[in-house]
Parts: sequence; C-alpha cells; structure tokens
Amino acid sequence: MAVRSASLRLRRLAAGATAVAVVLAGCTEDGGGRPDELGEQRDGPNPGALPTLPGGVELAATDATVALVGTGLAYGSPLPSEQVAADALAGTPEVAAVLARRVYAVPEARRLGDLVVVTIEGSEVFDEAGLEAFQAGLVEGLVGTEAAADELAGRPVLAAAGPERAAVAWSEGDLLAVVLAPARADADAIAVRQLEARGRGEVGTLDPATPMAALPPEAAFVPVPSVAFSPIPPPEEEPPGPEVPALAGTSALQGRYGVVAGERRTLVWSFAVDPAAHPTAESVAPVLGPLVSGRAGGAPAEVAEVVDRIVVSATVAEGERSARAFRHQGLVLLVEGERPDQLDAVVTAWITALGPG
Repeated sequence: MAVRSASLRLRRLAAGATAVAVVLAGCTEDGGGRPDELGEQRDGPNPGALPTLPGGVELAATDATVALVGTGLAYGSPLPSEQVAADALAGTPEVAAVLARRVYAVPEARRLGDLVVVTIEGSEVFDEAGLEAFQAGLVEGLVGTEAAADELAGRPVLAAAGPERAAVAWSEGDLLAVVLAPARADADAIAVRQLEARGRGEVGTLDPATPMAALPPEAAFVPVPSVAFSPIPPPEEEPPGPEVPALAGTSALQGRYGVVAGERRTLVWSFAVDPAAHPTAESVAPVLGPLVSGRAGGAPAEVAEVVDRIVVSATVAEGERSARAFRHQGLVLLVEGERPDQLDAVVTAWITALGPG
C-alpha cells in the first residue's frame, strides 16, 4: 500500500489551516492598516483600538480518546517528522491541540492510513459558519481538493478525495477527527468503525500501540539490489566466527554476511521479537539504543528517520565496529560493519526492499 509521507500530509493540513485562519481573521477583526482620511478627520489621528465584534462558538470539551476507537483498529506512534508537523499546526490560534497517529488493522498489523485529531478553540472562531469553513479548510488542505458534506454510520461527515489521498472527517464537541487513506473507500472503512464505536459509547487510550506481525528471522532476508545476504559458515568451518549479539525479549536469531561486489562488508542479524515480552513496537523502541551502543563499544546512540522507519545508530571511527538497528514488523534488524557509510547504504536499501513495516 502506497501511503505517502504523513509529514507532507500534515504540512498541507497546516497550510490549509493557515489559509482558513486568514479568512476567519477577516471575520473576527475590523481590518488593519492605516485609517482613511475621513476617519482621521472625524476621530483625530489616534482614535485608539477599535472594539472587536462579539463572537466565538461554544464547543463541548471532548477528550481525544473518543477518536481512538474502532473494532479491528490500532493507533500507533507517528514518525518524528509527522509529530513536528502536527506540533506546528497547534501553533495556530484556532487550534488548541493536535494528536497524530498511524492507523493499523489488527491482528494483521497492516497500515491502513493516518488519523489527525484537532481540538478546535471555539472562542477563536467567529460563528458556526466560520467553524464550518475552518473544518472544511483543514480537510481540503490535506487532499488538495474541495470537501463536501456526506453521511456515514448515521453521522454527518466531511469528505474529500484527491488524486493521491482521501480524507473523511467527523466532529464531536471541540474535536475534528480527520481520517487519511489512499482512497475514499479506505477512509470510509476506518471512519465507519470509529463512528460505530462512538455509537456504543466506546473510548480509546492516548497510549500509542503499533501492532507487529510475528515473522521468522529469515523473513528479513529479502532480495536487495545492492547487497547479497550470505549465510555465516559454522565456527568449525571458519573459526572463530563472528561475535553473536544478544537482545532480551526475542525468541530467535539468524545472521548473514552482507556481501557487496563479492566482498563481505557487513554483518546483518535478524531477531524475532517475543510478543509476550514486546506486544507493541513502542515497547521495542527503548531496547534498540542499548543494543547498538553495546555493539559499538559504548558509543552513544542516535536516532534518525530513514525512508519510513526509525533507525538507531552508534558510530565510531572507521576501522572499528559501528552499528545500526531498526524494526520491521515483529523483527529487529541489526547491521554492523567498520565503515559507517556502507552501513547507511545497506540500511537504506534494505528498508526500501522490505517495504511497509
């Protein structure tokens, strides 16, 4: 499934919100700039601040957990870039808070789309018409096309379908829940589950929980154009053999040499995560730093976003062992070698070949 970067989607949401905010500013303020000559003659050169028109919309305070519901749905952490974009959107006056989540099907752990939950500051919106315009602008900013009113599960929604993504939005109190997916049918399927759950009075949890599909270690060794994964011979054939890593909370391990241009340039390891120890990706994330740091002689761990994954790295001088680690579904993948640039190239190519995970 080709789900485009949610960072880009959220930036478009921010652009849409800003555009609507400019429109609303025209409704909530008495204009700006220099007063006209007639005004100066009547009131003097400094008449003082003009009174603002009374306004504001009363919206019932609603917890974001009401949107984190739906049979067969799970809500996982966004990438750092996605979170930064969401945080930027929260800086607009009409937006009190923003929550970003990735949406998954369970138990398959398949990515379905994204969810952006916007808490609207009703006091910053002039009237009901302004509120509707602001909500429509948010949706339109995400998909680049006009939003239209529709109905799902007996509830009014806003929907828009562009050439690359679709959005369906529903509101409750001061919340606007925006579902993003590659196609309108996909967004509808998510939103219907959410609305049905709300009809039953269900609420979710703010704790992100990215599901992971259980895989055997060998599932990681897919064809990669620039690297061949070669089995590690047993120690009796090539003593003493490489130092085997250990990772708590895993149930199986396989290793390979990463062969480039006929040379063994890296060592790659695939750990199968034990679901009892790590039920979600969020519980795996904290162990990756100590893993790479320990393999790189205690070098500090650093986090980077590569393609659509979080890669944790520990780097030392060339000629000594550096390490990189990332997660693919229920696997933790570790890449080691003496040249950091080669490790980065292998990691990028491997993530690309593995596809969504």
